[in-house]
Amino acid sequence: AVSLRSHTRNMDIVATVAAAIDWPTVLAYIFTVMAAYVALTVAAVASPLARRILFKSRLYARGIAHMALSREKKGWPKARGNGVPVGDVVTKRIIFVRHGESTWNQVFNRGFGYRFPFRLFEGVLTEVVGLLSRGSFFFDAPLSDLGNMQATSLRYFLTSKEDGPVGKDADALAGTKGTSILVTSNLRRAAQTMGIAFWDRVAVTGEKIYVLSSLQEMARNVDTCALAGPGEPVPLRGLEEQIKDLDSVPAGPVRDLLERRRVTDSGSVVAENGHFNAGNKPLMRNGHASMMEFAHWSAAQDAGTVVVGGHSLWFKEFFKNFIPSDQEHVAQRKKIVNCGVIAFDLKCGKDASGADAFNVDSSTVRVIYGGFGGK
Repeated sequence: AVSLRSHTRNMDIVATVAAAIDWPTVLAYIFTVMAAYVALTVAAVASPLARRILFKSRLYARGIAHMALSREKKGWPKARGNGVPVGDVVTKRIIFVRHGESTWNQVFNRGFGYRFPFRLFEGVLTEVVGLLSRGSFFFDAPLSDLGNMQATSLRYFLTSKEDGPVGKDADALAGTKGTSILVTSNLRRAAQTMGIAFWDRVAVTGEKIYVLSSLQEMARNVDTCALAGPGEPVPLRGLEEQIKDLDSVPAGPVRDLLERRRVTDSGSVVAENGHFNAGNKPLMRNGHASMMEFAHWSAAQDAGTVVVGGHSLWFKEFFKNFIPSDQEHVAQRKKIVNCGVIAFDLKCGKDASGADAFNVDSSTVRVIYGGFGGK
């Protein structure tokens, strides 16, 4: 009886609210917005300005919807790990490279002291000024000034003969021995970090950086929404401004582009392969499925080492998911620091039941640069 009365009161409240709403006005607003959207879509066929407005309108609407509806960490397997590969097992060396600090991190991750309102105001002002551009301060947040410095520091580490990486991972990072490929998520801060940090390698090899949408960060914040559409490279315009020794670029495809004042489709002389970029993540994306997609993709590559530019939460969840339940490692609890570099072996195959299985033995996890920090 109590439950029935409570339900009745709730229905009465809903009815009262519904009665108070001016429905003709609401419907008029809805139809006005729909008409404006249709008109904008038609105008976009011939007007670059209309195309930019339409692009930004969709971006903002998608970001708001994602913040409200995203369930990327729902529907995951309850048991950690994905079986133990047996029989014909393929081992891939994976090297995670976390991006440098982004403009979103700059505003929200430096604390909420007296400087926070000033950082927020600067961010909002930058967003408003660029309202009619295809860029954004918050959406698909690019590297901040500090992030560019962190990526440059990583570049110097990777090319240092005295203090740089050593062993087989060093050869893979430099692209000098064995086979390795460079890949990045479809978010700007990861691609920018890879372009700066591996500038010297790309300048020699002329290789393209693969863009994988499966690596897109899993979080609700709008900085995880990608600007690059399906099949497109990640925008890298202005990347060369972070390279202070452009005059010393060795002969090759990159130097040729610089001398001819040309750029690739990315807007930079650093080229990307967008074939594996499915565009911005769907609202109902499942983070576990994205990690499995990346594991399958890596196992299918001819290269023995996959160097991955990506994100802290995605990386941490990957370690939590693929390190066996009877093992523990700091990588499962802590984020990789900005521009940190972590290497490990990924074993790929079938488990005893014949299902796909991927496994990361925690003993193979190695810190190359930076290490682990906050949660």
